[in-house]
Amino acid sequence: MKNYNELEAEERIQTECYVFFHNSYPLLRGLLCCNLNNSKNKIDGARNKAMGIQRGRSDLVLYWQGKAYHIEMKTPTGSQSPDQITWQKLIESQGFEYHLCRSLSEFQELIKNIIQN
Repeated sequence: MKNYNELEAEERIQTECYVFFHNSYPLLRGLLCCNLNNSKNKIDGARNKAMGIQRGRSDLVLYWQGKAYHIEMKTPTGSQSPDQITWQKLIESQGFEYHLCRSLSEFQELIKNIIQN
């Protein structure tokens, strides 16, 4: 389980990346989406699970030209949970791309490579 500071740092990185995309690509707004991964309590967790929330799902998904790019945000020293590794393997087995980003600059490079190809 992540400590609070690490979770907060990942959220900051994710926010920076989302704001960058939102401001840099105004015509593509809505194509980069956040996944609801963390429930506030056990009741919300049970409700979210019943509605189809999947453990380990990537933090973000970019929908671009008929493809979905799954993006997991981590701090420079953060590591994937077992559920995240399982999700990555499942997604990749279906031909989707899965990317780990540890900074705004890594995210910017990834987006540039996806959109310019």
